[in-house]
Amino acid sequence: MRLVADASEAASILIHTPGAVIAYPTETFYGLGTRISDPQGIERIIRIKGRDAAKGMIVLTDGIEGARSIAVMDDRQEALLNRFWPGPLSAVLVARPNVNPMLSPQGKIAVRVSPLPLARELMQIAGPLTSTSANLSGKAPARTPGEIAAWDPDIDAILDGGSTAGGNPSTLIDLTSWPPRCLREGAVPLKTIMAAFTAR
Repeated sequence: MRLVADASEAASILIHTPGAVIAYPTETFYGLGTRISDPQGIERIIRIKGRDAAKGMIVLTDGIEGARSIAVMDDRQEALLNRFWPGPLSAVLVARPNVNPMLSPQGKIAVRVSPLPLARELMQIAGPLTSTSANLSGKAPARTPGEIAAWDPDIDAILDGGSTAGGNPSTLIDLTSWPPRCLREGAVPLKTIMAAFTAR
């Protein structure tokens, strides 16, 4: 496991090493990332986390276009997401057929666009990445490279973005039903989302 400071170097590891997994900063905590087109990497993250594969994982993209490449969204869903992206709001949408089933339980996928510039730069180069928190399942998520190094997971690199903000995780809403259903209230209050919905 090595420490890298440049998004292009971290992306190169993911692109050129089959099964590669890195830790990278988001707007809240560090996440474990592999390219969503890399089944070896996805399986490796599940092993690292000690996680139930049936739970799926949130996927980060660099913007709404990237989200459209992996999820189906109508005008109403897109308009709502454009109000909050980039931001700590993860949305469950219908997955496109090309998405790995490990990321799309019941044919649905959770997607987010991070407001952290370093994370978006990474996605712009490497494409959509998994974003499950950097910790063993049930343990506190990591906010610093040092915390990840102390855990010493079997990953290839840490993209060093310093300390992350921590706080609440992203809010998770299900947009496959309407009105949206809150699955996890987090950094974006549910009342804020519903106010945006009712304003439509």
